[in-house]
Amino acid sequence: MKKATSFLTFLGLVVAAGIVWITYPTLLESEFKTFRALSPEDFKVIRASAITFAQENAAKGIVINPGHELSQAFELRCKSVPLMLVENGYDLLTLHVFGHADQRAPGIAHLESQMVTTFVPEGKPAKSGPVHVVPSGFETFVLKHRDGIDVAQQCW
Repeated sequence: MKKATSFLTFLGLVVAAGIVWITYPTLLESEFKTFRALSPEDFKVIRASAITFAQENAAKGIVINPGHELSQAFELRCKSVPLMLVENGYDLLTLHVFGHADQRAPGIAHLESQMVTTFVPEGKPAKSGPVHVVPSGFETFVLKHRDGIDVAQQCW
């Protein structure tokens, strides 16, 4: 009887740990900015500058997911960790600079400032401004091992 109780207690703890692992909320915050949408031709120029940036910094671990040739979105990553997502929608262009991207890949701040000077601000995002929250130790662990996002990666 004691063995059965101990086994069921152990099994309950394993199930509880599994539920926590699966449902634990993680968040990689981003600085969110909105701008007037660009024409496809203008966005192609911005996308090309991001591709050039990624090619110049490939040795540091910067990669780009440019989408197909006519894509209206692209994403820059530092060794699989998101740095920047730019989406040119019908009404707005959105720019997400993910938490502490400038610390993980210092050149990203320069690219962002180059792009932003050509954009016209539009709309009011729900949450804007620099990200100040650093993921906790456990959240960093879950981001890395469950979500595949190692926030400790550096691209210098």
